[in-house]
Amino acid sequence: MTQITYYAYTKYDLALLFTLLTLIDSRLAELETDNARIGELRTLLHQSVQRYDVAYKQSMKSFLTETIGQKDTARDKITKVIEWVARYWTELPDEEDALRGRRIYQPFKDFDYRRDEALMAQNGKWQNIAQVYAQADRLADLQAMGLAALVTKANTLTAEIQQLMQQRQTDSASYQKGEMAAARQEAEQLLAQVIQYLNALLVVSPDQAVEQTAQYIQQDFNKTEQQYQQGRKHGKKDDEGDVTPVEPEA
Repeated sequence: MTQITYYAYTKYDLALLFTLLTLIDSRLAELETDNARIGELRTLLHQSVQRYDVAYKQSMKSFLTETIGQKDTARDKITKVIEWVARYWTELPDEEDALRGRRIYQPFKDFDYRRDEALMAQNGKWQNIAQVYAQADRLADLQAMGLAALVTKANTLTAEIQQLMQQRQTDSASYQKGEMAAARQEAEQLLAQVIQYLNALLVVSPDQAVEQTAQYIQQDFNKTEQQYQQGRKHGKKDDEGDVTPVEPEA
């Protein structure tokens, strides 16, 4: 007679636990049975997994993302104009003008500034460029080329983007401690109830379909724990993964 034993899944990270939940949710969906309690638990777990999914996705994003994107687009346009104007000035016939263009254009090359990079990279590289432009002779070049105001705008946008990114990270962490934590707790409790009931059913009323499902669920637990242990070998640190048998419901 099969009895489901499971590892302490409360130690799993959000993504790994969600993988386990979806596997077991699908096992129960495939189970053909007239047992009313299984039907009830199946529905409750499925709904809980759906709430977990929504909460997890929300924890990975923020309403600030759109604002950050808008400011990044504005900065891209401004820095593109600065770069283009500087490059154009390098081709001017007047040597002093061409020299100004080269001095303003060179930092884009030195710091390999690209507008398709990750925001953190763009922020850091633009700050490096801004430090060069803050020098007295570079400021004079920018003013002569009519670019000083655009550089100031790019500096302001970069500071705002950084601030919003920090706020987004704080908001995400707060959400994970609130909505995500509640969704996880609910899912973990329902999962325990499912296993307890299946184990009890296998004792008092053995059924081939239920036993087959229990075997599949055991395989899912084993595979998930294997993934967890592999992750620990690559640097993740967590509690030990002792096998915990689930006591049947009375």
